[in-house]
Amino acid sequence: MTNSIASLTSSVLEQITRGATEAELQPLLLKLGQDAGDPEVAQKLHAQLASLIKQPSGSALTERGLNLLIDTTHDLSRTLSLQDLLRKIVSRARNLVSANIAWLTMLDEEKQVFRNFAIEGNLSPGTAHMSSSVDRGVVSLIAETRSFFVTKDYLGDDRFRHSRDLDRRFEDESIKSLAGFPILADDKVQGLLFVADRYGRDYSGREISVLGSFAQHAGVAMRNARIFSRLSEALEETERNRSSLEEHIQRVEASAQAHDDMMSLLARGADLMTFMQRMAGNIGGSIQYLDSNLTIREGFTAPGFNGTLNKDIRAGRIDQAKMLSAIARSRENGRSAVLIEDSNERCLILALHGGATRGDSLVVCHTGKIDEIQLRNLERSTVALSIAKLWAEKRHTERLIASSTLLRHLVLVSPPDAPTIDSARNRLSLSSEQPIRMALMVVSGMDRAEQTELIRDAGGRLNVLVDLIDDAYLAIGPISEMEKLTTILSRRVGKKKIGGLVSAPFTELETSPQHYAELGNAMRAMKKIAPLSRFIDAADISLFARIFERSDPSRIKEFVADVLAPIAARDPRNRAHLKTTLLCFFDNHYNIARTAERLDVHVNTVRQRLDTLREVTGGWKDPIASLELHVALRLDDLASSD
Repeated sequence: MTNSIASLTSSVLEQITRGATEAELQPLLLKLGQDAGDPEVAQKLHAQLASLIKQPSGSALTERGLNLLIDTTHDLSRTLSLQDLLRKIVSRARNLVSANIAWLTMLDEEKQVFRNFAIEGNLSPGTAHMSSSVDRGVVSLIAETRSFFVTKDYLGDDRFRHSRDLDRRFEDESIKSLAGFPILADDKVQGLLFVADRYGRDYSGREISVLGSFAQHAGVAMRNARIFSRLSEALEETERNRSSLEEHIQRVEASAQAHDDMMSLLARGADLMTFMQRMAGNIGGSIQYLDSNLTIREGFTAPGFNGTLNKDIRAGRIDQAKMLSAIARSRENGRSAVLIEDSNERCLILALHGGATRGDSLVVCHTGKIDEIQLRNLERSTVALSIAKLWAEKRHTERLIASSTLLRHLVLVSPPDAPTIDSARNRLSLSSEQPIRMALMVVSGMDRAEQTELIRDAGGRLNVLVDLIDDAYLAIGPISEMEKLTTILSRRVGKKKIGGLVSAPFTELETSPQHYAELGNAMRAMKKIAPLSRFIDAADISLFARIFERSDPSRIKEFVADVLAPIAARDPRNRAHLKTTLLCFFDNHYNIARTAERLDVHVNTVRQRLDTLREVTGGWKDPIASLELHVALRLDDLASSD
């Protein structure tokens, strides 16, 4: 071998060790063939050097592929999100063999169709949505054989049944060669991995081996990702269950606390309004108390409540038939019944059970939703309120009995004993020098039960003793309280008429029987004169009570009519002024100035009226005529309804 050939050979070997490609070594090889002189020797040397060139190149490819496979395997093992994992598998498979395009399909078991779940390198958007039935395309062979498949000419390959839609996708993407691999895990196909190129390519054995190994690792990673996904879902479900359980426990504890609060109120004997305030506060709503006539007796609305349906209920704009139906349903099953609701507010009916007023119920309005625990707690609170109401009725009844007994002992036993007097003073919060008054009252236009409810309801708000004795209602109490009572009862409603006789103030409770007897005599006399429709001082009728106690009422009316006939002959307006003026003149001891002051008129007006009265009546110089005229005017005034 010449020095030139040796030098060229050394250069080629040096370039080979540096990793030069065959194209880069081609000029040196041509020069080496020319210097060899012998074509056979040159050809043999060329072949040997060419084999040396290819051997390092393949080794480099193998080493690069293995390193990339190892890195990819580690990368896949760290990816636990399934969708991220699928994208990473496709991207790494494409990089492993420098393919134009790669994608991964999985089986839709319900429809028996393989669908794309990840793709990279596609040019046509439709390629991302490729799908194939299990009996068409390459997927049918790979799924059946559970082995890889390689082709240089996909569209011309007749080893499988083609799908027209799939072939059209491949044509749009200009795919020629293709390699497909099953992704297996636990001996089950997890999916199919494909790499493809837009030219006819021979995939080497090393590339097939690397991609096959990669597909196996991908299968394990996909299985782990699915397991992780299920574990994550299980953990999330567990966390949701834990949160739900904690929330449920909190609601149960809140319900127990609310129940304890209601029992505490019940034990303390709280009133109706306190119960309603607590119930409304627990739901942040509004509660109205309805009696048997569907009249709102009490109500409470929690601060911040902005509902509107409860306003319609208070204004009486809800159909009563609907309310009665809801009350009947609630009373039948012991639960709440929906009265009315809209998108923001709901109103419930809760019937109260037991007691004297069995038709009473609650209307509860709330916004938003309340769960079953809150609803049951509301219903249990209604039961507690019913019990409290029964206790209140029982205490009220006991109090009425005690008040009735005390009042009867005070006015019917003469003289009342010292314990009775002391009890009356304590009950009325009276000092030894504080005066009291007594009133005897009658009501018309109502039945006895309604009368009793009206009188007791008015007296129940005041510091007085009230009871029905014989055929009239007797009340006794401090002067200020008695004035409040007569004012309340004087407000007429419809055909209802309330009137009575009021005693003069007195401080000695020992004299109560005498004052009661005087009121009784005056009441009997007044009944003979005219029905009572207003409150009158007993002193105004005490004289007539003594005079007419046993007289016939018709004869009294005839007497009044005869004496006042001259005045009654005048026109209605004039005769009313004349009667009022003459009675006031007599009551003020014939003093014209005082009469004018009392009537709030001019003195001359009084003189003119008196002149007219002297003319029509004959005057009042005769004492007998004057007394008859005065008595007739007083009786006429007592019989008047104004």
